[in-house]
Amino acid sequence: MRKYKFNIMLVALFAFLFSSCDQEPKGAIYSGDSKKTSFLAASYSPAMTDTDGKKILVPIGRTGTEGTLSVPIKLTSTLAGYTTVFTVPNPAVFEAGKGSTDVVVNYSDLALINPSSLAISADATSSTGKDIIVNLAFPFKLEIADTTLMSPNNIRAVSVNASKKLNFEAAGKALLNSVDGWYGETYEVDLQKAIGANVYKLKSPFGYRDVAFMISSDGKTVLCPNQIIDKHSTYGDVTMGTVKGSISGKVVTLTVGGYTVAAGSFGGGVEIITLP
Repeated sequence: MRKYKFNIMLVALFAFLFSSCDQEPKGAIYSGDSKKTSFLAASYSPAMTDTDGKKILVPIGRTGTEGTLSVPIKLTSTLAGYTTVFTVPNPAVFEAGKGSTDVVVNYSDLALINPSSLAISADATSSTGKDIIVNLAFPFKLEIADTTLMSPNNIRAVSVNASKKLNFEAAGKALLNSVDGWYGETYEVDLQKAIGANVYKLKSPFGYRDVAFMISSDGKTVLCPNQIIDKHSTYGDVTMGTVKGSISGKVVTLTVGGYTVAAGSFGGGVEIITLP
């Protein structure tokens, strides 16, 4: 009896499914208006270079290719000074026959603003093992200003996290006073400065990796993230961490919270750098 009832239920289900397939779809079907636009994704991470002409290109698409289309774009950021350094002077323009184009973001002097992060890592390609890579991150948001131009994809805004790998050039010699710091001596160290940013690099100041720091846009604060500075013969890598930095004139003072290894800490100290 149960088997008989189950078969009846299957027949009824199939009948419902087939009848549903024969029905016309309900609701509006999008016609593919070529004047509807959308960003391709909600986030985008372009790389900035020294040869990009100070321009960042962010892709945007539309639903068709008929005629030309001009799309106003708004740039916003929660970080100080970003909307002055990063600008979108012109609308995004789709040429006839093209379904995609780029929003062109111009940028000026990056030293006028602070990056959201200053990342330092070992350079795996270094022949000496002492070189480091320094990256800066600059986040902002782009938004299609006219909501009537939105496509069904509906990605009206894109979070842009632009990053820049810094290139450095020689900047003379700095005097490092490490009497109350890691080395306990005062001596000269080769100095490099980043192209287009107030980031400096001391070349192997403690006989191991390079050390980098950045002068903030306020001209007073120095940012120096945790970084490996030496290799202890017994305890391995030594990290200079929890650093508070300042600059007065050409004198950079780094107050180090701790020189740490895997086994513990050697305590804090002070590194004083006099720039040339």
